[in-house]
Amino acid sequence: MRSVKSNLFMLSIIWQACPGRVALNIAMCLLQRITQLIYSIFLLSEIMLAIESGDYMRVVIFILALVAFSLVTSPLIAWYESKYRNETNVVIHKRIIEKIYAQAVRCDLSCYEDPKFYDKYTMANEEILERGINILDNVSNLFSMFLQMCICIVIIIRSEPVILPIILVCAAASMFIDTKRSKLAFEGNKKSAPYRRRMDYVKRTVFLQDYAKELRMGNIFLPLLDVFDDALRSAIKVSRGYYGKASVLRVARELFMSVGFHLAVQGMIIYQFIVNNAYPLSGVVTIINAAQQLQSRVYNFGNHVGEFIDNGLYADNIREFLSYEPRIVNDDNAAAPDRDNAGISLKNVSYKYEGASEETLKNISIDIPKGSKIALVGHNGAGKSTLIKLILRLYDVSDGEITFGRTNIKRLRLEEYRRCFTTVFQDFRIYAASLGENILLRPVVSSEDKARVLSAIESSGLSEKAGSLEGGINAQLTKEFDDDGAFMSGGEMQKTAVARVFADDAPVAILDEPSSALDPISEYEMFENMNNACGDKTVIFISHRLSSAVMADKIYMLENGRVVEEGTHRELMDKNGKYAEMFRIQAEKYMEVDE
Repeated sequence: MRSVKSNLFMLSIIWQACPGRVALNIAMCLLQRITQLIYSIFLLSEIMLAIESGDYMRVVIFILALVAFSLVTSPLIAWYESKYRNETNVVIHKRIIEKIYAQAVRCDLSCYEDPKFYDKYTMANEEILERGINILDNVSNLFSMFLQMCICIVIIIRSEPVILPIILVCAAASMFIDTKRSKLAFEGNKKSAPYRRRMDYVKRTVFLQDYAKELRMGNIFLPLLDVFDDALRSAIKVSRGYYGKASVLRVARELFMSVGFHLAVQGMIIYQFIVNNAYPLSGVVTIINAAQQLQSRVYNFGNHVGEFIDNGLYADNIREFLSYEPRIVNDDNAAAPDRDNAGISLKNVSYKYEGASEETLKNISIDIPKGSKIALVGHNGAGKSTLIKLILRLYDVSDGEITFGRTNIKRLRLEEYRRCFTTVFQDFRIYAASLGENILLRPVVSSEDKARVLSAIESSGLSEKAGSLEGGINAQLTKEFDDDGAFMSGGEMQKTAVARVFADDAPVAILDEPSSALDPISEYEMFENMNNACGDKTVIFISHRLSSAVMADKIYMLENGRVVEEGTHRELMDKNGKYAEMFRIQAEKYMEVDE
């Protein structure tokens, strides 16, 4: 029943995408099965009857009817196979991809830190496109084969019913064996999924630009190659264990169906004809052909049942993935965030990652008034980026609360709340799209969008680079899809990411290490532009360069998940604590470089 539900689940997705394709797919399979019966049973039977009776006109009429039938069906089949099927495949693939990727985005960020989630996502992403069409074809074939078998059974019952139980026993045994084989194949694929994921990771590192420099400057590929080899050997070991058993079952099935069926069924029909003279030669031909067709269809039906079960196992994995309900969800009935009151407050906030032995953040209390400029500073691992993810509600706090405009963010509409923020993450990405699309993170569709992009380019210090690109803001970035795609330096990519802040009208801007790839002068200019352009926006930024924190209205220094110091730059320097010590060390290094 689970396989049936999972197959029907996939069929429902296909039906939503293209109901006409589902109906025509079944109709084309039925047409194919009926044509097979006409040529394999009825045509030969008509010829034998004509020979026995001497009435050849009925054969001529029958053949003319077949010609007329072919004249009607052949163009329809050609249109379906060469045009309609290919066109609707694209529609179905689009629908399925939209559902998979929408769910991938909808899943909690913590899912991406769970290997089991990645295994399910890997299997779903690998299989879903071809598996969806396979399920449609498989169900259509099962339905049409069932009707074809029913016709053969009627013919056999009218002539030699005793052979029917033999065929049904063969069918039951065949389906039992195929069920076992399908489960073995699925288990083998499931067991090898973690190893395939490791191999995919190594393959990605070889081809992605992000890793190209390190791969060429060191020998990091050697341990990666060891990971690939170990994963490959493990996958092969799994395959041998599961697929070896499946191949033994396949041999047993072939012997049982082919040898057993032919000896029992065809031997009985020939015995009845020769010894008992039970029916004429035309009857022998009809019964043998009907039995042969039934045997062939039962054999193939067993294969398709095995495929149906196999599809069900994979579809069940896809259904489970698509049915995952995230813990952080958008509630349309929740309150809308007050964008005009973009003050943020953290009250006794603590957070612990799943599986972690201790809390990453401990009893954090921070007040960020509307329009203020706040800096979060501290050593690596202090919890700064985790704090940002909690504010964005990518994670939910383990204890305490975060308010936005005096309302707990858990009681606000999630999507609208996140649109109150424009964010540059520490590990930001540049996409294989135009410069304008990379800045807006959506298509540039109007003159207002274009003006917004140009203003953001000016404010982020990217004007010189944008002016050098053929096509300006329409220039394609990266060479992923365009051989003439523009190459950008690390600093230029960071300026592009920062331009997103200037282009967005969100009331809060969050910048996680926004100037790490910039030189000190470019960094100073960027923060000056940001102070001017952000106006009354609330700005939260993380920086290891404390020179940028000087401009903040208030600085919070984190250490081991706690706020250990807070105040303005002047207040913290006068306090002469950990912030002042870190600031002086950095200043001395700058002075040493200058000298």
